Amino acid sequence: MGISIKGNILMVNHLAKTKQGVIWSFINQGGAQLLNLLITFILARLVSPNEFGTIAMVTVFTGFAIRFVDFGFSAALIQKKKVYQQDINTVFFFNIISGIILTAIFFFLSPLIAKFYDERILNILTKVLSLIFIITAISGVNKALIAKNLDFKLSALVSLSSLILSSCLAIFLAYMGYGVWSILIKILSQELFTSILYYLFYPVKQKPIFHKGSFNSMFGMSRNVAGESIINYWSRNADNLLIGKMLNSSALGVYSKAYAVMLLPLTNFSRVIAKVMFPSFSLIQDDIYQIKRIYLNATKTIAFLTFPMMGGLAVVSREFVLTAFGNGWQEMIPLVRILSMLGASQSILTLNGVIYNSLGKSHIAFWISLIFGILNVVGFYIGIEWEGLMGLVIIYTIIGVIGAIPNFYFAGRLIGVSIIEMLKNLSNSFFLTISMMLIVYLCKIYLSNFSFKPLISLIILILIGGLTYFIPVVVFKTKEYELIKNLIKKENFKTNKNN
Repeated sequence: MGISIKGNILMVNHLAKTKQGVIWSFINQGGAQLLNLLITFILARLVSPNEFGTIAMVTVFTGFAIRFVDFGFSAALIQKKKVYQQDINTVFFFNIISGIILTAIFFFLSPLIAKFYDERILNILTKVLSLIFIITAISGVNKALIAKNLDFKLSALVSLSSLILSSCLAIFLAYMGYGVWSILIKILSQELFTSILYYLFYPVKQKPIFHKGSFNSMFGMSRNVAGESIINYWSRNADNLLIGKMLNSSALGVYSKAYAVMLLPLTNFSRVIAKVMFPSFSLIQDDIYQIKRIYLNATKTIAFLTFPMMGGLAVVSREFVLTAFGNGWQEMIPLVRILSMLGASQSILTLNGVIYNSLGKSHIAFWISLIFGILNVVGFYIGIEWEGLMGLVIIYTIIGVIGAIPNFYFAGRLIGVSIIEMLKNLSNSFFLTISMMLIVYLCKIYLSNFSFKPLISLIILILIGGLTYFIPVVVFKTKEYELIKNLIKKENFKTNKNN
């Protein structure tokens, strides 16, 4: 009996700490997104789509290479039940060596990147941005251990502070006319400020000493995590590479911003929860029943928040783009409208990767990512050849939405969740969103009879959509309403066996 009580106390403490992690991650991501949107709106009026596209050409390659700095060892540290000093030293050693090698590679191969895109300025931009690999490597262990300890309050404070400092610097440089350099400095300085603050407020005793035993004990998982991450990266970013090569930097600038808008639900909600759930699930990886309960509640909460956001965006895409970015970005409007459907489906898939990694099944995520990564890359090429940006977006969305079904099947099988059970879990949010979209669309047609500015129309339609969606939720006190209310009241995730 004593063991059972102790186990229950540990579970309550664990869920409470997980819940606090979710709250602080929401604070972090919510604040970051508000700031990033504000910065984007400002920079979009100071920096041209062509200059945004130029930076996107570089970050396609650096974003891929940065995955080799860590190579999944941070995830291995988080997933490992007991971490020893030699584990910390080994990961630190690996990160530093990888960072130095990658910086050297990109510094000397920068002329090839410039030649690939036929953009001379990419030579010097790539050389400067190559420093990001060393900067990232320095604080890799600190970040992993903070996540393992579920100390997301510190992560939030560090992240927001770094973002504010780097954004102020970027706006000043853009205002002074530095254009593309202002964006590059923001990327580089944000990572630098983050590393400095982690070292100041979460110092870790670590030395660059390699231990073969520690390396071998973590490499099995790290290689699967890294492989899945690399494949997933290219399946999501090969579009940028092909657009930059087959079209032009201006088209890439427009697409990159439309894609960033699509990512709003993932960065604001899905990845926030996933970031907390991975170390949380790793700590209770032997209790499948608890993981299933939390997973269903988490996906229900994500859908409740992201479905109306993306559904509403599809309807008001014109008003949103003209208000947020200005008339010079009108090419974004149809792209945002279609990508919003992809954003809704992708938002609830993020936790599937958490299931695979926390249960030590990262090889499944690797193979799923490989198959759909290949499909995406082929689809990107066919789409561009067929109808340019619009063709790419249409095919990308079709593959993403259809691909959600097998992804749910394999992840659900590990924790006893069927496709039918998952669809039922998301049904309220889905039907409420469809109803809301129809009402907002009809109101939009009516408002077209007046000469409102895009901002006024956007505000009116958002208010109508919000009321249409949330009034039934509050009146009928749906399961989603109870979950959100309990989270706000700082209660643990609650569920029942009929969930």
